[in-house]
Amino acid sequence: MAGELRTRLPVAGVLACLLLAGCAPRSATPAASPPSSSQPPSASATNAPDDWRNATYRVTCDHLLMGAVSAKLVNGAASVPVDISESPYYDDVDLRLQATATGDVNRDGRPETVVLLQCSPQPSNASVQEVHVFRADGSQLAVLPSANDLPQTTILAPLYVPSGLTVQGGDIVAPMKAYGPADSHATGPSVPFTVRWHWTGTAFAPLQ
Repeated sequence: MAGELRTRLPVAGVLACLLLAGCAPRSATPAASPPSSSQPPSASATNAPDDWRNATYRVTCDHLLMGAVSAKLVNGAASVPVDISESPYYDDVDLRLQATATGDVNRDGRPETVVLLQCSPQPSNASVQEVHVFRADGSQLAVLPSANDLPQTTILAPLYVPSGLTVQGGDIVAPMKAYGPADSHATGPSVPFTVRWHWTGTAFAPLQ
């Protein structure tokens, strides 16, 4: 059985893995698919929250997995098995949609949809986030850079505040919280800041 052949990390090892921004190589590129249907969704359908809460996404859990897994959300949540070829450390991935925002971020005159996903590989006691951006026709435009790459990263990567995710002036505006000196994984981050992600034509970059 594959489960019997897995070498599990102890709890301390899992936390160390997260502190080091994941055990998998950072070269893997996550991808996602639009809401499933026989035809590409229209702009009005794409903007409907129920579509994105029942869409299929391909995620790497912010590169904690060595390969991408496909997860079909049902009412905004899914739990999918992880093959040992995708990661020897985890058995399952719990995925949850945390927020969406809509606006024209690539300046093509049509609204894109920004989807914030929370990914929890199991067994572990932590979760990470991925932000996927889709064009009006439902195809994927990009995935935002990892929060681990932000200068506010300390003991752990900062976390998005789902309720504040918006599109303003063609940019993705994302309130976040960073870990301060007195914070821990148990308490969560407490230092607020905001990142404004700008589309350069080929990728998203944080405005300074």
